Amino acid sequence: MSHQTGIQAGENVQETFANARNGKYRLLKLDIENEQLIVSITEKPASSWERDYDSFILPLLEDKQPCYILYRLDSQNAQGYEWLFIAWSPDYSHVRQKMLYAATRATVKKEFGGGHIKDEIFGTTKVSVTYSWIIEHFMEPLLFFQDIEFSL
Repeated sequence: MSHQTGIQAGENVQETFANARNGKYRLLKLDIENEQLIVSITEKPASSWERDYDSFILPLLEDKQPCYILYRLDSQNAQGYEWLFIAWSPDYSHVRQKMLYAATRATVKKEFGGGHIKDEIFGTTKVSVTYSWIIEHFMEPLLFFQDIEFSL
């Protein structure tokens, strides 16, 4: 995979993406190192996505280093498991790093498979990517409307 920034995927990325889409992993952490996109951390599910979320995500977020996190939900759509795509770009990271990760974000989503991504979250502080914040700002309205029957 290459694109406008010249970042290419490391050898293991496509294989890891395929295994992830099939449900093997709960989480993938992606970093850019030496002008390559790499999968730096994988985690297998321990419990439900709600129980795993904060304990899996928050320890991975560095104060000055952007990254991408793909986090698998327990729900599925026609293409398979649904995922949250988290673009972590902390306020105190270097501008060059922020720009590099911002320019690579669309390509990462496309390579992973956009149909698998249920929601995208852009975080600059740890609070903005916690489970409670996600539920309040993303999931709760969706759950509310799922329970309403509309008739014409």
